[in-house]
Amino acid sequence: MIRMKKTPIIVLALGIVLSINSCRKHYEATEQDMADYGWLLFEKAVGNSDYTDSKEWFLKSVNEDTTYMDGYNGLGWSFGKLTDIDSSIYFFETGLRFSPSIYDTTNIRFELLAGLCFANNAEGLYVAAIAWGDSLIEDGLSSGLATNKWVFTHNNLNSKNKINHLDLRVTMAASNFAVGEFSKSVNHIQSILTELSGSTTFNPDVNLVSGRAELAVWIDSLSTILSNQ
Repeated sequence: MIRMKKTPIIVLALGIVLSINSCRKHYEATEQDMADYGWLLFEKAVGNSDYTDSKEWFLKSVNEDTTYMDGYNGLGWSFGKLTDIDSSIYFFETGLRFSPSIYDTTNIRFELLAGLCFANNAEGLYVAAIAWGDSLIEDGLSSGLATNKWVFTHNNLNSKNKINHLDLRVTMAASNFAVGEFSKSVNHIQSILTELSGSTTFNPDVNLVSGRAELAVWIDSLSTILSNQ
């Protein structure tokens, strides 16, 4: 009888471990991984330092891939939270030059357009704010946004303010008011009030000073109300 030589158990185990290790591949974070972590920090932020951290991760994301649309989206929103409005506008506009990744599940273009509306309004660039807001509304109507209302997908978990299409409309109303387009401003306020209450009788005569004053009060009031919803 020929006896086969037994392989010591410890040698066999070592061979298995070495075989497994040789199959492992070194994993490197992608631009999407970096942006995802940036959004995690953004959504949980409780102060400016947290938005600075999210900003840094979005910067890493676009440094990894200079065409990554959502990285620029995150930079725009992070800089906006840090009140660096010029940088916010720059990164939002840069993001619009590119196309979303095949792995993105949200409409990043809508978030860039909304961000540009908010940022330009904050900077006092009301004509630009109106143009960007109109672009979002027009794009939204053509893609079903009339029934599926726009909502920012990275709302801060620590804030009562959940940014959505109502915030966009009150910002548009303020910008229209600032450039003397009072009737358009009224239309936006009517849309907000109708959604909040089901109907509205709000229809001030903006040809009169008193009517414009009433409109201004409603814009300010709704801005406050929506910031706490």
